[in-house]
Amino acid sequence: MTENKIKTKDIIKDYDRIYSTTGLRTNSAYYRWIIKMLRPMPNARILDVSCGEGSLLREIAKLNKNIDAYGLDISDVAAAIARKNAPKAKIMSADGQRLPFADESFDYVTCLGSLEHYLDISLGLRELFRVAKREARFCIVLPNSFSIHVFLEILRSGNRFPDNFQIIERTATKQEWIDLLDKNGFSVRKIYGFNLWPELFKEGTLKIKSIPKYLKRVLIKYLCPLNLAKEFVFICEKKGKL
Repeated sequence: MTENKIKTKDIIKDYDRIYSTTGLRTNSAYYRWIIKMLRPMPNARILDVSCGEGSLLREIAKLNKNIDAYGLDISDVAAAIARKNAPKAKIMSADGQRLPFADESFDYVTCLGSLEHYLDISLGLRELFRVAKREARFCIVLPNSFSIHVFLEILRSGNRFPDNFQIIERTATKQEWIDLLDKNGFSVRKIYGFNLWPELFKEGTLKIKSIPKYLKRVLIKYLCPLNLAKEFVFICEKKGKL
């Protein structure tokens, strides 16, 4: 299906399929790392857009800072899972391109690796901007076109990773993402690189996963230059009213 023929109902169907089978998540340590960079203050209001299974919201609830947490996802299946994982958060099914909140409602807004799958990325960004307070802080994660993982896969197999797991797949360079964020009213304050999280044990168990993969991920995590990261973590603020 070509991108210009994809409809919202197709996206919902595809993510219901994904969250009914494999799901989309990473290690809990990743979400704790995101929270550490975001530095939410006590009694703040935070919104996780395209929250998936609610992993970030679950970790936020562990902070005991009386944070008023909200999450939404276009997939009803994902939202149902998120409600189980983060029962203290207010979670709903909704389109990130049409957020059901008033202007300037949140102190913190996150969107972790989802905007690149929207029909209209700029519309999604404008909605993040709209629902955030003037002094809000954002964490937006976006994928790199030229990551070290792409180069390693080309060296290993001669091919790129397949780009058909999710219904819409897009990547861009760091500067291209910065330009898009700037165009939609965001001022980038910090940029961090994220690569696949090193996991020696299967989470919650003492079962060893793969020692070679673990060592590879550790090396990449600490030696990979920012411009070759798998994803960019943009910590942003508003630069002014659109």
